[in-house]
Amino acid sequence: MSPVAPITPFDRCRRLARQQGSSLVELMIGMVISLLLIGGMVTLFINNKQTYRYNEELARIQENGRFAIEFLQRNFRHAGHLGCAYMSPEDQEGYGGVFPKTTAILPSIDFSQSSAISAYVHPPTGTDVVASYGQAGVNGTEVITIIFGSGASAALTTPAAKGDPLIIDSNALGFRQGEALIISDCNKADIFRVSNVPAAGNNVTIEHKAAAIYNSSDDLDNGKSYGTDARVMRLQSQSFYLAASARVNRQGQPIQSLYVNGGEMIEGVVAMRTMFGVPAAAGTPGQTSRVVTNYIPITAMTADDWANVIAIQFELLLASPDDNAVSEPMPITFNGVTTTAQDRRMYSTVSTTIALRNRF
Repeated sequence: MSPVAPITPFDRCRRLARQQGSSLVELMIGMVISLLLIGGMVTLFINNKQTYRYNEELARIQENGRFAIEFLQRNFRHAGHLGCAYMSPEDQEGYGGVFPKTTAILPSIDFSQSSAISAYVHPPTGTDVVASYGQAGVNGTEVITIIFGSGASAALTTPAAKGDPLIIDSNALGFRQGEALIISDCNKADIFRVSNVPAAGNNVTIEHKAAAIYNSSDDLDNGKSYGTDARVMRLQSQSFYLAASARVNRQGQPIQSLYVNGGEMIEGVVAMRTMFGVPAAAGTPGQTSRVVTNYIPITAMTADDWANVIAIQFELLLASPDDNAVSEPMPITFNGVTTTAQDRRMYSTVSTTIALRNRF
């Protein structure tokens, strides 16, 4: 076996010469191609993310719009509800626009001057409804209040004259001392405060005696009797207004929402416009004479107009809670005026006309 020849420096150099690598030009070309691929992937990712956010905000604002219309229609149709009673006993066709003329209830509620619907532009010159819920309203926006009898009611088990206590079948609704209640049948209605502490169970006594903080008289105001067909229900009110929510969006900005009695109901409501439908002239209520001929903005409503509102038009301007939902500021058409948004949120308007069916 012959010995292995040693590797000489010449052999080592020859072997190194056979190894081939990338030149600087080739390396730069490879880097450029890689950067192009990475840039394309980043662009695709950003576009997909923006598309996802756009679709997410669009679905959110559309859902808010649908819910807003359904919510407003359902609630405002309660305005003036008194069960089977008519607000105007003289005309069996309709309510007549105002609640029963009851001045006996205390304190500071004069139903002879109250309408089933009222509104003002914030801030008010008098009582601030929004502040009563511990919130600050949005200046220049509308605050609307409706009053009505609740849908749930209790039946009389014994006929009652104007000064008699009311005996109801049960107190399952939990009527309490000091609450404002309505008693109504198909011809008349009265409003009073409960002066006693109603018991639980069946055949419960509800009293409406005079007291410093309840009623000014023991008698019901219209001076008539009620039979076992009468119903007793709570007097309720709902106030609708815009206020900043305690929640913030991804940019840390407060979300403005539509509130009802202190509860946030619809997020992203930037503005609300209402028009109130009234007949040509205030007259005897009824299906033939109570036809809307004019829609009046809140700023032009008079004291007499409120008692004759039989329809209401709503227009809401909705915005996506988060900014940067669209690539550039959107044009906004609201209340007949077109402007350009000052941010890149998504905007949409919804509108509806609601017939106040308890006011005809």
